[in-house]
Amino acid sequence: MIEQIQAELGNFIVSNLIALVLVLFASTRPKIARFFFSFFFFGAGIWNLFASLTMPAFYVATYGPVATPPYAAFINGPFAAMPALFVVPIAIGQLAIGILATGTGSWVRLSMLGSAIFLAAIAPMGVGAAFPFSLFGILAAFLLFRRPFTTTLYEDLGAILPVIGHPANPRGHSRRHG
Repeated sequence: MIEQIQAELGNFIVSNLIALVLVLFASTRPKIARFFFSFFFFGAGIWNLFASLTMPAFYVATYGPVATPPYAAFINGPFAAMPALFVVPIAIGQLAIGILATGTGSWVRLSMLGSAIFLAAIAPMGVGAAFPFSLFGILAAFLLFRRPFTTTLYEDLGAILPVIGHPANPRGHSRRHG
């Protein structure tokens, strides 16, 4: 286990720092945390679709050596014969989680439930899943699950993007450009 952590130390530290920040945002800035959940899961879904269909051996070579013994046996056994058979459904689930997180109310709650299930499923991979990353992610998902989210992610982004692009005049007047 120590050798595995040393081999993956950079990824391990960065992943867990991101997860801790996600917990912080989930408790203080839930809209930002929801954006990151959507972004990360949607991005992971795209990556996993691409990788599973174009370089399926990547999963066996990358995760087999660092997984816990039961997961390593599965990865090097049935999974190795046809990774895409297992990864494509996971990728579709990740895409669904990312898309559902952009909604409101029950859609976001369903997304957070899916996130927690996914993160619980990868936790036994150990170092391969940057454990305890998944526990922090589950905590963040739980905190977001409890939020009402009455606006969509697109509405939230639409509200802040104009503010970022056009800083307010110190006197409170709008600027006109001719």
